[in-house]
Amino acid sequence: MIAKVAILFAVLAAAHASALLGHGALVSTGVSNRAQTQDVSFGNYAFNYGIQDGLGAANSRAEVGDAHGNKKGTYTIADIDGRARRVDYVADGHGFRATTVTNEPELLPAPPAALIASPATCAL
Repeated sequence: MIAKVAILFAVLAAAHASALLGHGALVSTGVSNRAQTQDVSFGNYAFNYGIQDGLGAANSRAEVGDAHGNKKGTYTIADIDGRARRVDYVADGHGFRATTVTNEPELLPAPPAALIASPATCAL
Protein backbone atom coordinates (compact mmCIF):
# COMPACT_ATOMS: atom_id res chain seq x y z
CA MET A 1 0.00 0.00 0.00
CA ILE A 2 2.82 2.40 0.87
CA ALA A 3 4.44 1.69 -2.51
CA LYS A 4 1.20 2.65 -4.33
CA VAL A 5 0.96 5.91 -2.39
CA ALA A 6 4.64 6.68 -3.14
CA ILE A 7 4.08 6.04 -6.86
CA LEU A 8 0.99 8.28 -6.84
CA PHE A 9 2.95 11.11 -5.20
CA ALA A 10 5.83 10.64 -7.65
CA VAL A 11 3.46 10.90 -10.62
CA LEU A 12 1.76 13.99 -9.19
CA ALA A 13 5.13 15.63 -8.45
CA ALA A 14 6.34 14.95 -12.00
CA ALA A 15 3.13 16.38 -13.50
CA HIS A 16 3.35 19.54 -11.41
CA ALA A 17 7.07 19.98 -12.09
CA SER A 18 6.60 19.83 -15.87
CA ALA A 19 3.79 22.38 -15.66
CA LEU A 20 5.87 24.70 -13.45
CA LEU A 21 8.94 24.43 -15.68
CA GLY A 22 6.93 25.07 -18.86
CA HIS A 23 7.57 21.67 -20.41
CA GLY A 24 3.94 20.60 -20.35
CA ALA A 25 2.82 22.76 -23.29
CA LEU A 26 2.70 21.53 -26.86
CA VAL A 27 5.37 23.02 -29.11
CA SER A 28 4.88 23.44 -32.84
CA THR A 29 7.81 21.83 -34.61
CA GLY A 30 6.57 22.77 -38.08
CA VAL A 31 4.80 21.15 -40.98
CA SER A 32 5.78 19.23 -44.07
CA ASN A 33 4.17 17.76 -47.16
CA ARG A 34 5.26 15.58 -50.05
CA ALA A 35 3.89 13.96 -53.19
CA GLN A 36 5.27 11.72 -55.89
CA THR A 37 4.06 10.03 -59.05
CA GLN A 38 5.79 7.68 -61.43
CA ASP A 39 4.73 6.09 -64.68
CA VAL A 40 6.96 3.02 -64.82
CA SER A 41 5.96 2.00 -68.35
CA PHE A 42 6.92 5.40 -69.83
CA GLY A 43 9.61 6.51 -67.36
CA ASN A 44 7.91 9.78 -66.41
CA TYR A 45 8.02 10.94 -62.81
CA ALA A 46 7.23 13.93 -60.64
CA PHE A 47 7.82 14.71 -57.00
CA ASN A 48 7.66 17.63 -54.62
CA TYR A 49 8.03 18.39 -50.95
CA GLY A 50 7.80 21.37 -48.64
CA ILE A 51 9.02 21.88 -45.10
CA GLN A 52 8.41 24.73 -42.67
CA ASP A 53 9.88 24.59 -39.19
CA GLY A 54 8.30 25.99 -36.05
CA LEU A 55 10.27 29.25 -36.36
CA GLY A 56 9.17 30.06 -39.92
CA ALA A 57 12.14 28.89 -42.00
CA ALA A 58 11.01 26.99 -45.09
CA ASN A 59 12.36 25.02 -48.02
CA SER A 60 10.78 23.16 -50.90
CA ARG A 61 11.66 21.27 -54.05
CA ALA A 62 9.75 20.02 -57.08
CA GLU A 63 10.96 18.12 -60.14
CA VAL A 64 9.53 16.39 -63.20
CA GLY A 65 11.40 14.08 -65.54
CA ASP A 66 10.87 11.85 -68.53
CA ALA A 67 12.27 8.69 -70.07
CA HIS A 68 14.69 10.69 -72.22
CA GLY A 69 16.56 12.00 -69.17
CA ASN A 70 15.07 15.51 -69.35
CA LYS A 71 14.49 17.12 -65.98
CA LYS A 72 12.91 20.40 -64.93
CA GLY A 73 12.59 21.61 -61.39
CA THR A 74 12.82 24.26 -58.75
CA TYR A 75 13.86 24.61 -55.16
CA THR A 76 13.35 27.39 -52.64
CA ILE A 77 14.90 28.32 -49.33
CA ALA A 78 13.56 30.99 -46.97
CA ASP A 79 15.38 31.63 -43.70
CA ILE A 80 13.91 33.29 -40.62
CA ASP A 81 16.28 36.24 -41.01
CA GLY A 82 14.64 37.19 -44.33
CA ARG A 83 17.13 35.63 -46.76
CA ALA A 84 15.40 33.84 -49.62
CA ARG A 85 16.52 31.97 -52.72
CA ARG A 86 14.69 30.33 -55.61
CA VAL A 87 16.49 28.23 -58.20
CA ASP A 88 14.77 27.04 -61.38
CA TYR A 89 16.67 24.47 -63.40
CA VAL A 90 16.50 22.43 -66.58
CA ALA A 91 18.69 19.45 -67.45
CA ASP A 92 18.37 18.02 -70.96
CA GLY A 93 20.33 17.34 -74.11
CA HIS A 94 21.60 20.95 -74.07
CA GLY A 95 23.13 20.54 -70.59
CA PHE A 96 22.23 21.89 -67.17
CA ARG A 97 20.91 25.44 -66.90
CA ALA A 98 19.79 27.24 -63.77
CA THR A 99 18.47 30.67 -62.91
CA THR A 100 18.58 32.01 -59.37
CA VAL A 101 16.51 34.74 -57.76
CA THR A 102 17.73 35.78 -54.32
CA ASN A 103 18.09 38.62 -51.88
CA GLU A 104 21.28 37.17 -50.38
CA PRO A 105 24.00 39.83 -50.70
CA GLU A 106 26.82 37.34 -51.25
CA LEU A 107 24.96 35.81 -54.23
CA LEU A 108 23.81 39.00 -55.97
CA PRO A 109 25.38 39.69 -59.37
CA ALA A 110 28.74 41.43 -59.16
CA PRO A 111 31.07 42.89 -61.78
CA PRO A 112 33.64 40.42 -63.12
CA ALA A 113 36.89 40.15 -61.23
CA ALA A 114 39.95 41.85 -62.67
CA LEU A 115 42.42 39.65 -64.52
CA ILE A 116 45.71 39.49 -62.65
CA ALA A 117 48.79 37.96 -64.22
CA SER A 118 50.28 35.11 -62.26
CA PRO A 119 53.92 35.65 -61.19
CA ALA A 120 54.76 32.27 -62.71
CA THR A 121 53.78 33.50 -66.18
CA CYS A 122 55.62 36.83 -66.00
CA ALA A 123 59.05 37.11 -67.67
CA LEU A 124 61.92 37.84 -65.34
